[in-house]
Amino acid sequence: MIHKPDSGPPQTPMMQQYFSAKEKHADKILFFRMGDFYEMFFDDAEIASSILGITLTSRSKEKGSRIPMAGIPVKAIDSYVPKLLRAGKRIAICEQIQDPREAKGIVDREVVRVITPGTVTDERLLGEKTHNYLASLVPHFSTRGSSSAERPRSGDAEGPARQPTSWGLAWIDVSTGRFVLWETKTLSSVAVQLDRMSPSELLLPESFAFNLGRHPDAETLVGDYFITPFADPLFDRKTARRTLVDHFKTQNLEGFGCEHLDLGVRAGGGLLRYVEDTQKASLSHVNKVEAFRESRVVPIDQATRRALELTATQRDGDRRGTLLASFDRTSTAAGGRKFREWILEPLAVVDEILYRQNGVATLADDALLREQVTGLLKTVHDLERICTRVSYGTANARDLVSLAHTLEAVPPLRKLLESTSACVLRDCACRLSDPGDLRTTILEALVDEPPLTVTEGGLLREGYSEELDELRVIAREGKQWFARYQQREIQRTGIPSLKVGFNKVFGYYIEVTNAHKDKAPNEYLRKQTLKNCERFITPDLKEYENKVLHARDRAVDLEHELFAELRERSSEHMIELQEIADALADLDVLTTFATLAVDRGYTRPTVNDGTRLWIEDGRHPVVEQIATTEPFIPNSVDLDTDREIMIITGPNMAGKSTYIRQVALLTLLAQTGSFIPAKEAEIGIIDRLFTRVGASDDLTRGQSTFMVEMSETANILNNATSRSLVILDEVGRGTSTFDGVSLAWAITEHIAGRLHTRTLFATHYHELTSITLDHPTARNFNFLVKEWNDDIVFLRKVVEGGADRSYGIHVARLAGIPRAVIDRAREILGNLESQSLDLNDKPALARKLRRTEPDREPAAMQLDFFQNTHDEVIKMIKSVNLDSTTPLEALQLLAELRRKLS
Repeated sequence: MIHKPDSGPPQTPMMQQYFSAKEKHADKILFFRMGDFYEMFFDDAEIASSILGITLTSRSKEKGSRIPMAGIPVKAIDSYVPKLLRAGKRIAICEQIQDPREAKGIVDREVVRVITPGTVTDERLLGEKTHNYLASLVPHFSTRGSSSAERPRSGDAEGPARQPTSWGLAWIDVSTGRFVLWETKTLSSVAVQLDRMSPSELLLPESFAFNLGRHPDAETLVGDYFITPFADPLFDRKTARRTLVDHFKTQNLEGFGCEHLDLGVRAGGGLLRYVEDTQKASLSHVNKVEAFRESRVVPIDQATRRALELTATQRDGDRRGTLLASFDRTSTAAGGRKFREWILEPLAVVDEILYRQNGVATLADDALLREQVTGLLKTVHDLERICTRVSYGTANARDLVSLAHTLEAVPPLRKLLESTSACVLRDCACRLSDPGDLRTTILEALVDEPPLTVTEGGLLREGYSEELDELRVIAREGKQWFARYQQREIQRTGIPSLKVGFNKVFGYYIEVTNAHKDKAPNEYLRKQTLKNCERFITPDLKEYENKVLHARDRAVDLEHELFAELRERSSEHMIELQEIADALADLDVLTTFATLAVDRGYTRPTVNDGTRLWIEDGRHPVVEQIATTEPFIPNSVDLDTDREIMIITGPNMAGKSTYIRQVALLTLLAQTGSFIPAKEAEIGIIDRLFTRVGASDDLTRGQSTFMVEMSETANILNNATSRSLVILDEVGRGTSTFDGVSLAWAITEHIAGRLHTRTLFATHYHELTSITLDHPTARNFNFLVKEWNDDIVFLRKVVEGGADRSYGIHVARLAGIPRAVIDRAREILGNLESQSLDLNDKPALARKLRRTEPDREPAAMQLDFFQNTHDEVIKMIKSVNLDSTTPLEALQLLAELRRKLS
């Protein structure tokens, strides 16, 4: 809201300037530059004061004209901006764009940049090894036209809302220039992509953003993101395409493989226009756009990423204890970002996996090559983000020195890689072009350790510019000239106390004490009279003063101009530099994989298009590294078309959950191109990885723990294929025993009978082991346990066969449950186990029900499902009085018993 005083004294020119800028950015906190401070006024000041904890003052103390005001030092902006962004605020930076020395009246000011969560580029505000994505989502409606979003119409508010039938998604990391377009027909695919990139800001067409309540699925999807509505016309196909081709200076988007992406282009064009509007700077570092190929990678949804703890732990969201933390030994910031990207996007194409594997193998086999490459990578700076700052015109001299030092590592790296046997390493060498003239120019121009600012001099070496050197000599020798001038005047006038001084008001002056003022020569012009002295100036003094002061100012200005030219020259190599940065990042990840393989004894898995998933003596890649109390016990897995499902039973703490996660993680790692902790492995590539692990609720969306569990399971059953890998842990535990067993059984049967998906199911439902009697592709496995002196020893070894006991009652006894409860539990357990099979040795729990009464209650059906088939027969036999039963009655009774049993 713009708050203008209704009365009071006339607005000053500066406040008029403020209101002019604020009107254009009414929804943002306006940082108004005033000297060394950014000032905020009115509502902005009150909001900022509350969020930032800074003092709220006022610009005018006069009654009726008080203007709330708060300010922060310009040099401290980096510590305040993140707080405002986290509070959901956007910031407009209004800078002084005119040199105050040249201003006639008020200094010109202009908003030079808008900072939003998705457009932050300063690496001091970003995670060094994480991307900062800004995304754009555009829905398409198949009926009533093809507008980018549903527009509210009169009389339409109460009717059913149209639902999107397809989606366009674009995302960009403004700090690196990576720009991607994509489109899909499924909301679940959008959810996977958004969760993978976790955008800091999500752009939506205004008409869709303001009507999300009419689309509950979409509202749920985007509810956790920082939403920014943006003008609908900018997402129009024609307008968006024109934005893209104008930026890339191409006739079409065919060269990027994006021309056919109608919705993707609309999302991308609107996104790029938003970046242009907020950044108000050159975007030369955004020099290409790519089409995301979904079939190339294995999508990993939020539940799977969370369960496998790829980037954050389930318990507290910490990075420590995750796969990323355990594996990331990258030497560069860009390599760290690339590493995270590869982990969250495992490959689904065999040739691409082998391409990476060959590079890892070459580096692993050649210790000297690996050490040399690692050593050179450690000298590399974040070239991707330096390129962005060069493009924006905000790179300082230290950035360019870092750029030059990075380029120094390029020639030796290229020489090391170009003769290797691995194609991926030779391709990296080809991308490591050497703009040697740029490197040499920067190092010859800039001092080794330049200052952070570029407007106060001290950047360039002596000898780089003859004119600059001359000005520096004049400025530097000025002090010596004034000292010589003072000595000369003392001798000429005979005034021993005469001295030459300087202040900002009068400049240089000659000071003579009152005792000698009569000796002052006639050419001395009186400038100031003080109590004990007189101050004079002379034409010679003023002439040289102008020369010295002008030299200093001109030297600083010229140095800034020369640096700006050097920075602009660097921007001319933008495409080449970004290609180098990407090659260095790829090389960093490959070298990290090789180092881990050697240091941890990993093996190269065989990856193919087959259906077998075989890992011999695999080890959990994270638990193995943090286990301290006992050695990690390796375990194997072997799944194929004839053994698709492993039903894994055993007591708590035996290692079931660790084992199934281990299989998932090793499969994922194998498809990133990494070697894995195993003796030997064959991975028939998977197209999707699904997990249903652990208990969690989503109370903000009204979902209980069991609802979340069933939603995740439904996603698996509706989307898994025969090429997928499914990890299930304790499905059905969130409800009653009867319901839970029923669901777990039916889910397992569905996977075995219809999906034929490679599956590992860890369960405490001992009853599920009977599924193998009806489904030969399901196999029972259990974790060995040894009882010793009323204690349990976990052997951590998985073997074929169902567990003969769950040991739950045993553990309960050790926990201190009363003896009477333990004895009764054992009695009940015996009854349940005796009823697990029918007379034909088939699973009694899963027999088909015969509904002879159409209106029977569900509760009665559930009772039939789980009750003992022999109960009624036993009761009849017990009730017979044999002494009074006639032969005919006995025959009739036998017939009835036979009928019931059949």
